[in-house]
Amino acid sequence: MKDISKVLKRLEYGVYVVTMGKGTEGNAFTASWVMQVSSEPPMIAIAVHNKHQSARLISQANGFAVNLIGKGQDEVVKAYYGPAESGYNKLEGTSVKDSPITKTPLIPGAIGYFDCELKETVKAGNHSVFIGEIKAAELDDDVTELLTTSNSKMHYLG
Repeated sequence: MKDISKVLKRLEYGVYVVTMGKGTEGNAFTASWVMQVSSEPPMIAIAVHNKHQSARLISQANGFAVNLIGKGQDEVVKAYYGPAESGYNKLEGTSVKDSPITKTPLIPGAIGYFDCELKETVKAGNHSVFIGEIKAAELDDDVTELLTTSNSKMHYLG
């Protein structure tokens, strides 16, 4: 098993902050298991550990946002890193704004976002894969590179 983990750690991912819920009553977590799954309609998938409250909150909210983080913005994602116990609110005291369609909180410091309506949930081992249709997206024009597992040294192995 040790060898499998070493090899999995070599896979390259972006590092993002996923948010769900409404306003500061919502929640946020650092995520790297994010990928595009369709171009028509545009859809992305995120994987969330079943024991984390965010899996339940995404299902209840029927949507989520993926906040895009630029290279060198490690401190932005670290504020949302690690699992939250049920009832712990990582957005409390944060100056969030609402995404345009789902009204999901968007965090300060993000360089862009995907605003997603939940379309399907698939159980995959100890995680759930949430598939969302992208209803709105934005990215700062001057951004050249996103934060990744390689340029941040942040890896998640589940």
